[in-house]
This record gives sequence, C-alpha cells and structure tokens, in this order.
Amino acid sequence: METLAVQAAGQAAGSLVTPAVEGGKGIFNCLQRKYAYVKNIPENIAKLEKEKKYLCNEYEDVRKTLERNRLTNEKTNRCETWLKEVENVKQDIERLNDDYNNTSAYFCGLCPFPSLLKLGKSIVRKTAEVVELSNQLRQIKLMQEKPPAPPVPVIEKHARKKSDVPSFDSRVETLVEWLEDENLKRICIWGPPGVGKTTIMEILHDKVGKSGKFDIIFWVNVSADRRIREIHDVIWQRLRVDGNYSADERANMISKELKDKRYVLFLDLDNVVSEIDLREVGIHDEHEHGKVVFSCRYKNNNICGDTDEEMNVQRLSDEDAENFFWKIVGSHLKSNPDIKPVAKLIINECGGIPLMIKLIGNRLAKNEDPAIWRDMLSQLRSPTMEPQEQLEEFYKAFKLVYEKLSEEMKPCLLYWAVFPTGYEIFRDHVIDCWRAEQFLPCQRNLSWTRDRGHTILDEFVRKSLLEKGRKWGHFKMFEYFQRVALRIANLEENFNFFVADDENIIDEDWERARRMSLIQVRLSTLPKRPQCCGILTLLMQQSSLAEFPREFFGYMCGLQVLNLHETQITELPSSICSLINLKGLLIINCSRLVQLPSQIGDLEHLEILDIHNTSLYSLPVEIGQLSNLKCLRVSFTKDAGNQNHVEEPKPMIPSNVIARLSKLEELSVAVSHCSSRYQNAAEIASEISNLEKLTSLCFFFPEMEFFEAFIRNSKSWTDNIFRSFKIIVGNQRNSSASEFRVFECSAEKHLRFSAGDEFPDAISQVLKQAKAFELIGHQTATSLSAFRADNLQGVEACIVEECNEMENIIDGTGVEFERLKSLQIHNLPKLKSIWQRPVESKSLRRLTTLSLKGCNNIEVLFSPGMIIRLSHLENLQVEDCCVLKEIIEDGRVDEPRTFPKLKNLQLCDLPELCTISHASLEWPSLETVFIKPHMKLRNLPHTIQKASKLRTIQCSEDWWNQQDWPNNTNKDDFRKFLSFI
Repeated sequence: METLAVQAAGQAAGSLVTPAVEGGKGIFNCLQRKYAYVKNIPENIAKLEKEKKYLCNEYEDVRKTLERNRLTNEKTNRCETWLKEVENVKQDIERLNDDYNNTSAYFCGLCPFPSLLKLGKSIVRKTAEVVELSNQLRQIKLMQEKPPAPPVPVIEKHARKKSDVPSFDSRVETLVEWLEDENLKRICIWGPPGVGKTTIMEILHDKVGKSGKFDIIFWVNVSADRRIREIHDVIWQRLRVDGNYSADERANMISKELKDKRYVLFLDLDNVVSEIDLREVGIHDEHEHGKVVFSCRYKNNNICGDTDEEMNVQRLSDEDAENFFWKIVGSHLKSNPDIKPVAKLIINECGGIPLMIKLIGNRLAKNEDPAIWRDMLSQLRSPTMEPQEQLEEFYKAFKLVYEKLSEEMKPCLLYWAVFPTGYEIFRDHVIDCWRAEQFLPCQRNLSWTRDRGHTILDEFVRKSLLEKGRKWGHFKMFEYFQRVALRIANLEENFNFFVADDENIIDEDWERARRMSLIQVRLSTLPKRPQCCGILTLLMQQSSLAEFPREFFGYMCGLQVLNLHETQITELPSSICSLINLKGLLIINCSRLVQLPSQIGDLEHLEILDIHNTSLYSLPVEIGQLSNLKCLRVSFTKDAGNQNHVEEPKPMIPSNVIARLSKLEELSVAVSHCSSRYQNAAEIASEISNLEKLTSLCFFFPEMEFFEAFIRNSKSWTDNIFRSFKIIVGNQRNSSASEFRVFECSAEKHLRFSAGDEFPDAISQVLKQAKAFELIGHQTATSLSAFRADNLQGVEACIVEECNEMENIIDGTGVEFERLKSLQIHNLPKLKSIWQRPVESKSLRRLTTLSLKGCNNIEVLFSPGMIIRLSHLENLQVEDCCVLKEIIEDGRVDEPRTFPKLKNLQLCDLPELCTISHASLEWPSLETVFIKPHMKLRNLPHTIQKASKLRTIQCSEDWWNQQDWPNNTNKDDFRKFLSFI
C-alpha cells in the first residue's frame, strides 16, 4: 500500500505547474500537477458550487429585470446567448456532480487513476468557465427598447352605424368632437337607466375604433362588486401581460405601458353606485394622449376627480318616442282605431325611455288584439303589481338607489308617488310639503328647510331619480320610477298612498289612506264628512272642485297639508276650523275665491299660507291669530272700484295683522302697481320693518320714502339675515308687482328700480346683495356706472329698459361685471355703446345671453377688444336697431376673433346692417341663425363658412338669393341648412 501511495503521489506531483517538455525535471513536475488534480477534487468541487451559486443569483436577477421591463423593452441577442450559455453550464455542472458522487467511493485507490484525473481537470475548467460567464455579464447590454408595436385592433361592439333614434347620432357626433380635442381627458355620459347611454357609447366606440386615431381602445362593463379588479383584468389581457403581480405592481406596469400611447378607455358604470379611483388601475391625468369615456346614472359621481365634459342623456322627445314605438310594434297598427288611443297612453307611460319603449313595444309587436293592448296599459298603471320581467331592470335600478339613501331622504323621495305620473312640481311647494309632513325638522327655521330641500332635490337629480321640468324651478320624476315609488310606499308602515285617476272613490279609500291625491280628477261630488282621521296630505289641485260640503273637514284633525291649487271653489267651509294640525294651506290660482272664512284663525299650527292669484279683496283680521305662521304669500287683484257698496273700502291687510305674526320668516305681498289698493302701503311697510325673523320678502314700495324707511328701520335687514328678496321700488306703467322676470340665479335676490331720477343710498345697499337687477325708466342715468362698481359685482342678470338718457351701459373703468350671465338692453334711444372704455380682463367672461332691442342710436355693437371677453356667450339677439351697421367693429386685435360658445344668432329688423364682421370669424359652436329681412347684409356665407356645427339658417328666400359667395364656397353646402320664412 505504501508503494502504491508513493506511486500515486508521484503521478500527481506536477499538477500545479506547466508540463515539462524535456528532461527529468519536467516529467516530475507533470506528475506532480496530475496528482494535484486528483488530490484537490473535493476542494475544487466545492469551489465550483460556490461560483455556480453566484452565477445562478445573477441569472435570476437578469431574468427578473427582463420580466419587469418586458412591456417596453426586449432582451438583446447577446443577452439571449448568455442566458443559454448559463443554462448549458448549469447542466454540465449537474453532470460533474453526478460523476463526482459516483467516484468519491474510490479515492482509496480502487478507482483507476485516469478517470479521477479526467474528473479533476473538468471541474477546474468548468469553474473557470463559470467565473468567465459572471465576468461577461458586466459587459453585456441586457435590454433594448422595443420597436413601436402596431396598433392593437379594437374589439368591436358591432353597434349599428346609425341608431333607431336620430338624437343619438347627433350626440355621437358631439362626443367624437370632444375626443378629438386634446384638452379633454375625461368625458361623462350620465342619465337614468334605459335612456340609451350604452347604445350611444357603443356606436362611439366602434366609430372611434375604425378611425385609426388611437393605438388601443378598451371597453369594460364594470360590475358593482369587482370594480377595480375588473378594469385591471381587461386592460391586462388586452396588453397581453402575464405573471402574478400585486394590484399596485399591475397598476404601475399598466401606467408605464400606456404613458405614451393614444388610448381610449370606455367604462360602463351603470351598475356601480360607489366611486372609482382610476389611479388604482394605472390611469393617470399625466397620460398625455389618454382618454376616459364613462357612462353612469349619477352626474360625475363614479370617477374620482373632475370631468372635462358631461353629456346628460335624457328622455326622448314626444315625437322621437312615438316614432320609435311605432317602428317597433309595426306602423300598420297605427291605423287601427281601437289601438291608436291606447298606444298613445302606453307611450306616455314609457316616459320617453328608449329601453322601456323597446321592451313594451316588443311585447305588443304585430299584435292586433286591442284587449292585449288595454291589459298592458292596465298593468303599467297598476300600483300593486309586481314588476314585470321585462321591467325588472328599472325596478332594481330604483331600489338600488333608494336603499342607499339616508333615512331623511327616503320619505322625501317616496312622497313623489302622491302626485300623478309626469306631474311637474314647483321646488318650494314640495319642500313645504316635506316640512309639513315632518320629513325635515320643523323646529328649524324655514331658511334652513329651503337650503336643505334644495340639496335633497339636487341629489335626486344627480342620481337620475328626478329631472328638471320645463318651467324654471320645477321638477318631475321619471314615470315608471313614480310607479315603483308608489309600490314601495304602500309597503311601508303608515305610508299608504291613494292616487285617484277618476272620481270613483269609496269610503274605504278615505278611511285607509294616509296621503290622498285627487289631482286633475273631475269631481262632481265629495262625501259629506269622510271618516279619515289618519289622513295627513290631501292634494286636490287642478280638479274640477267647485264647493265643499259644509262638514267635509270634520274628521280630518290629523291633516297637515291641504292643496287647493287651481280649483273652482268660491269659499272654504266653516269646518276648516277642525284642521287643528294643519301646517300647510295652499290656495293658489283659485280665481273665484273672493274671501276667507273667519275660522281660518283657528288653525293654530299653520306655518305656511299661500293664497296668491285669487280674487281675494282683503285678508280677514283673524289672520293675525296664526301665531305659528312662518310663511305668508298673498296677492290682490281687485281694485276699490270693483266693490258693490259705497262704504269705505277695506284695506288689503288690516292694521296690526302683519305686526302680530312675530314668527313670520317669509312674506310676499303682490298687487298691481297702478292700483289704489296701496293706500296703506306705508303702514304695511312699517309693520314689516318690525319683523325680527324675516328672511324672505317680496314687496312693492310705490314711494321711495317707504323703501328708505324700511331699509333704515328693518331689524331683519340690519342683521343681514335675508336669504331672498324680490323688491320693486317706484311705479311702472302696465306692469304688476307679481310679474317678476324669471332668472336662474344662484340666489333669489331681485331688485327692480323703476322711474327714478336719483341714486339713493338705500338702492345701493340692496344692489350690493342683488343677483338680478332691473333698471326701468330711470330719468337721469347715463350709464350703470352711476350705481358704483362695487354695487354691481354680484349681479348675474341685468335688464336696462326705457332709460331715455342712457348713452353707455358701462362708461368707466373699475366695473367688472365678473358674474354677469344675462344682459338685456331694451328701448334706450340714446345708447351709443355697451362698453365705452377698454373692457376689464374679468368682465363679461361669464356672459351667456345678450339681447339688444329698440336701441336706435347705436351703430356698432362690439369693439374688437370686447369680443375677446365674450368667450362664454351662447345666445345673441339683436332686434329693431335702425342705424346699426356692424356687429363687430373693424379694427386690429392681437387675439383671433371667435365666439367659441355661441350657439344661437338672431338678427331682426336691422335695415342698415352691412356686416357682422369684416374679418373672417370662427364659429365652433354655432347651431342656428335667424335672419329677418330688410337689411343690407350680403356676406353671411363668407362670415359663417367656418361654422362646423351649423344646423339651421332661417331667412327669406329672396334675401338668401342676394348673398355674395366667396370663390371657394360651395352653395350646395349651405342648402341643407336652409329653412325659408
């Protein structure tokens, strides 16, 4: 053994030096080196494993770097080669490990020496290779930026190119224009379910996709419970990204990928009631070319942050709804005399909602049996039926929003069910009802109630439960929602509604109802004394009611709201004294009512009494007994000459009546300006001055001294607690105090100053708070500047009329009119200009409506500097100005001439008008032009050739044929807009 060991040692002795090529010393060194290869195998295999571990760590780091950046970068060819070399080396090392494990048992010398020598050399060489691969990594460029990827094809919704509803197509065109505007990033399409929001968005989606203007387009139907994850998944899949990452990592990778892309994200959020933060998805405002279009039920309620544009999709017009319905059911059924009248009622029940029209229409399509049509109408009107399958979506939509309302708002919403479907209700009236029913705390003052009511109504509109009516300040509920509200209300404890549609009302209906509506019902008789102690609301407006049975109110001690608006009653029965809990009594537009019974003084809990537009000659003195009265609205139309007796005429309001109403917060007294009925106006004004809680006043002060005394002595005015006022000072011919102009101002603070010749301090005090100002027939004012700049800062609507000395509306600097939205200038015979000096930078920037009529001294309407300030002007009307030659004065101006928001242009009876503008104008929003002839204007086609949204030109055919045409303008392009008058 000793010999063998010596021999083996000799054979491996030269393993650490370069092999010798000659002589005995070289042979010895060679043997020594070979011996070292064998001897150091365990040490070298450990060193190899160590270097392999380093290399594998570097390999994993490279792989992770590549994965993190795979959306924007790709690995280089050299990196690909290196990765493959590492994979091969790892496999070689595995084989060496296997060989080592198989030979380690023979180190005692039993293994042939050549095999050990070969293994030892391979381990040393592979170690050197591993080290070299690690060193190479520092010199390798791992990644390079990906070449731009071709646009990902849009996944079409296969929407129709044209919808069944013409108004949808015009909305799509508007949305396309918004998407082409680089400054618009977020666009909201909102409205109640079924109005066509999704249809509009699908048409838009496909149209934008085919345009090729965007790199990638996403569409996500977002459910209520998987909001962020759902959006993530769709975008992730469309970007073709794999891997298991946290939500934050995914959002970060999505943001990097989309940062420089032109993309549109369409979100259908109709079933989502909570807010979504798109930053959690990876959608950020700093994405320069990214757009988001989303549809929802609530106005800007689903996406965090502001939207740049909003489109409110509402019900169809009556004409569109009818055409759409007959297109679905079959136009041939229109000639069926048994079906056509029923169809009209069914269309009304559908409320202009396209989806509802489609669902009901499909059920009736091609069906010629009138009985089935009548049954469908009956089902739609039934307040007790369960929702039909095809209308389940609307039922759920209402329930979903209703259940998330606060406990305060729920009864306010359900109260709408007491009105007929489609009925428009004035804002203050429904708020009065809510207060009387104690849905809103009655211990709070009326000012708080009004503000709270406005907030609730705004919330209902924003949630698409209500919509604004045709009249200012009116609201109505969507028809089918009203049926759902009635059904829900009748399931609530102590909330029973009875809404009659004819006079067939049985005794049990009176006994069971808590709230009864007889609105618009033809009533021939009423029960003599209905047993209804539990009734809280009785609405009888616009019924044919002519008189009450004497004991009618005998068992209505719980009644809180009584509305007799627009009935034919001539008097109230004495049994009204039984209404000991009545809080709101509304007797409006009852033209045959000439007096109130003395028993009205027994209504000790009455808070709101509205008796305007009746034939009432005088208030009974018993009104002064209403110690809890907070709101009194009354008007007087009869003059003293109408009395049929010779004794001294009664005053409108007896002495000391107003003074005794110490809790009065709102007072409105209207009477004709020229009436002699204001003989006790000074006394009334004096009593009003002593009311300490007054927050709202509508009153006519025929003499300036009465008004100045009120401003000087009123405790409420001095304490500055007025929430609203409508004040007329001074006489004006052919007008009445009740005929206030209607303005949509942020606050109801109106001042009309008539026939004055000075600028009293009292007027200035009121003007500082006014939002609407009417200056009528002032005898000395040459401009509004006479009322001082600081007094006009808050004015939003202004009328200047019949002021014979006025030469300029504004003639000095310092008047900014920063908040002015509407300006009407009528019959000013000396007017030379609207704004004499350079227009202040903040002035007129909110003006949306300008009307100029009967001003026969003005030759030019706008200076070049003024037009720059009219960036929000939407409506321009110029009429009956016989010397007006130019709308815009010729002159140089640095900024381009444009009316960016002007939609409607009306020019009538301007015989000397030669041009709108000498320079070419841009009209990006102009839709309608109305031209009444007898003017010299001949260059209209040249002036409006850049009106991209033009829809209608109304003019006479003779005048149109006299127009001059620019060389590059095609006459046929305008022909489709013409409507001759």
